[in-house]
Amino acid sequence: MQIKICGITTENEIELLNENHVDYAGFVFFEKSKRNISPAEAEAIFPRLNRNIRKVGVTVSPDVKLVETLQDTGIDILQVHKELSREVLEAAKVPVWYAFNVADPEELARKQCFFGELPENLSEKIQAIVVDGANFGSGVTFDWKQRIDKEALDTIFGKRKFILAGGLRSSNVQEGMDIFHPDVVDVSSGVEGESGKKEKELIEEFVRKVREHE
Repeated sequence: MQIKICGITTENEIELLNENHVDYAGFVFFEKSKRNISPAEAEAIFPRLNRNIRKVGVTVSPDVKLVETLQDTGIDILQVHKELSREVLEAAKVPVWYAFNVADPEELARKQCFFGELPENLSEKIQAIVVDGANFGSGVTFDWKQRIDKEALDTIFGKRKFILAGGLRSSNVQEGMDIFHPDVVDVSSGVEGESGKKEKELIEEFVRKVREHE
């Protein structure tokens, strides 16, 4: 099981990721997010990250200019929430992770149509699906017990990685792994303290819970 810790903004948080040998570090490039970081700020702290931890640039309905800027900083993966345009896919030189709420039947149907209409050369750039709630970044899980259109999911997922996000924390991550059997678990607020920054003990506990369950 791979682990992604998202919303990294400081060198101290990077050191915590290095110490815990996680697999992915997420950097949020969205001004409305309290975890927002500028491309210049991110590029300045990227060298502190262990080379085996992949850098994920998290965006919301990005345009081509932002994608090109982030690729210049050295991100390894582009994560997209909300709208993903063909122009962005064409500009993407790194793997794309697409996030959406699979528990919403209307959204799932729209995404199934979107994937079905993509030419193969663009579709294959989307290498993972981030399964999130409607209010990404809120720290709240979607309804894990809700029935989901398995046929639609099979069409969308194919051989893509499955990343479980949305409200994960040490107290529920094992349950989420039992229900969904994801390839990656993605946490942000679940390892943050009252200050809004990542905390050493919370990260260690989350990582321990994941690795105990493997």
